Amino acid sequence: MIRDSLREIKCIPVCVFEDTESALKTAELLLKYDVNVIEITLRTEKAFDCIKAIKNEFKNVIAGAGSVLKTSDFEKALDCGAVFAVSPCFDESLCIEAKRINMQYIPGAATPSEIYKALKYSDLVKIFPAALLGGVEYIKAVTAPFKMFDFGLIPTGGIDNINYKEFLATEKVIACGLTYPVPEKLVKEKKFDEIEHRIKELYGVSL
Repeated sequence: MIRDSLREIKCIPVCVFEDTESALKTAELLLKYDVNVIEITLRTEKAFDCIKAIKNEFKNVIAGAGSVLKTSDFEKALDCGAVFAVSPCFDESLCIEAKRINMQYIPGAATPSEIYKALKYSDLVKIFPAALLGGVEYIKAVTAPFKMFDFGLIPTGGIDNINYKEFLATEKVIACGLTYPVPEKLVKEKKFDEIEHRIKELYGVSL
């Protein structure tokens, strides 16, 4: 179950790749530190190729497609080997399509109304942009009416190596989405030594 895998990994590396070589190198580094979950955002033309390359090379990696904004993205992601999909927003048509093809979907939400709608389709909800919305205190307030529901939150946006533990200690939060371990800038510059340092910093210690 993807919910258990995300709870175990705690920090989901959210990545942007423009070529499969960088994606494979990053996946290799993550696995070196026992991180077998990766979210590849659909922000580049090569995103689907990167998902497919990682799944072909590393069978035990749980790959997810992020920034899903079109219903057609689900089937493409599934065909490439993605196990889950994530959106930054709530759109009912996306929820319906994910359910139709039986893909684990994590819709985005920013308000109580969006959270309530999202919970009709998924037991996992992404809070975005978490830090800018008000951080931990906002999450506590916005989820209070839904305490009796069984679901997990994945705050993303503005979370880094400094504040991630605060979010993880918040009720209903099972994992956080972070660009910190694999920043787009470092990937573009092929600075994999720095990326490994960040991965080791984040995952090389007990969370």
